[in-house]
Formats: sequence, C-alpha cells, structure tokens
Amino acid sequence: MKKAVLGGAAVATLLAALFAPEDEGSIVGPATATTRQVERVAPAPLAAATVPQANRALVIAPRRGLDDEEEAATLFAKQSWQPETPKKIMLDQQVAQAALPAARVDANAPPPLPFQFLGRFVDEGKAAYFLQAGERNVVARPGDTLEERYRFDGVVQGSLQFTYLPLNLKQTLAVGDLN
Repeated sequence: MKKAVLGGAAVATLLAALFAPEDEGSIVGPATATTRQVERVAPAPLAAATVPQANRALVIAPRRGLDDEEEAATLFAKQSWQPETPKKIMLDQQVAQAALPAARVDANAPPPLPFQFLGRFVDEGKAAYFLQAGERNVVARPGDTLEERYRFDGVVQGSLQFTYLPLNLKQTLAVGDLN
C-alpha cells in the first residue's frame, strides 16, 4: 500500500512539473528592507515614468549600515528604559551633595532595621515569624538572636519588637494586624 501511495505522489509531482506555466519573472524575492529602513524619497525624474502613480510617494531604499555579524552582535545588547545620564550631570550632583552641610549623626542612634516582615506561622500554639534580611529569609521566634546584632523580643501592640544589642536599644517593625 505504501509503495502505491508513494508511486502516485511521484507521478503527480512529475505531471505538475511538466505542465507548470513558464517562469515569467514575476516571483518576488525576499524582502530587503524593514520598517526602520523605509525612507520617503522624492522619485527621480527618470524613475517617475516607470513607477506607477500610486507608488511614487514611497520608495524603499536599499539596506545600508550594519553587516550580518555586527547586527548579530547588537541583537542581544544591553537595553534599558532609563535614559543614559551624562557624566557631567553626575558630577554636578556630586558637587551639589558635597556643598550641602553634613547631617548631624547621633552616635547613640541604632541603624534602621534590616528586616522586612513576610508572614507568620503558628504551630502548637507557638508563633514563628518569617522575615527577610537583605536577600536571606529568616525564621524568628521570641528570644532569638538575628544577624548577631538584634534580638527578637516578640509582638507588642501589632508591631514586632527588636533590641539592637550593641546599644541595648529597642526598635519596632510595624506590620499591621497579625491575626
């Protein structure tokens, strides 16, 4: 059966090739321009007679610019929505920052808490709190020492309370309702 089907397909292909119309040169080749490369150019006086009236306003210019290797190299180049900031603007900002009076830093003030609240889990009546410190996730229970500088004291009025150990100062992290 397979041989009969293959033989029939071969005969049909041969007949189609024999009775196909002659090539009149009307086959269109691959496109050579993209929408970026389309230019509006006034048609040349000699070309005006050969270009149909409807197509005279738009003439596609041949592709110029990057060769295939350069285009392939820029295909995955770093792109950003942020405008590039000239060095001069950056230098002006640095000079302006240096000209401002330095803010007075209290030596007895603890640094801001490095934690963000992620969630809470209660198991057998004991609560554990999920925190994020930088890129690390931490599970904290009351009394735990975190980051070698903070002690988690527990929940006070809907906020997590920590003690900054080097200065023995209390800090709170507001988290809202912990139901």
